[in-house]
Amino acid sequence: LSAKRFRSFLRAGKHDEICARAQSVINATNLVFPNEKMRLGDGLRTTGGPERFSVALFELLYGTAPFRARFEGFASALEDMDAAVWTVATYFPFLAAPDEHMFLKPLVSRRMAAARGIELNYASNPNWLTYESLLLLCDRLEDVLADLKPRDRIDLQSFLWCVAM
Repeated sequence: LSAKRFRSFLRAGKHDEICARAQSVINATNLVFPNEKMRLGDGLRTTGGPERFSVALFELLYGTAPFRARFEGFASALEDMDAAVWTVATYFPFLAAPDEHMFLKPLVSRRMAAARGIELNYASNPNWLTYESLLLLCDRLEDVLADLKPRDRIDLQSFLWCVAM
């Protein structure tokens, strides 16, 4: 969803359409485990879930507040829907802006952080400290891998998966 179309759907109260499109995007890849996709789907069927998710996702992707506040708002919305897992919390910003954001697969990310001597500050629920630490890990890896010329953090995610899995 472009910002313009997303905003028009929000104004028209088309939260179910936004959720259907978000689920379609998340189902288009194998990055998020099926059970985590089901948790999101269940959360979107809760009372108020579609509206809360839609607004939080719009703010995450297109809001003007500092990214930390937007990330924490989205994580809170996922928590309220019992769908707060790292893969869902980081999936959408990773795809929307792969030059600056990263997708967190817990096992792979923890292994790479340990191998590079970086404290990931990992906690199972999405939180800013862990995500900020992941971004620091990415910055350091981009420096180390500069000769390989990764195009974006999608390339970096592929590298992590191959090396740390």
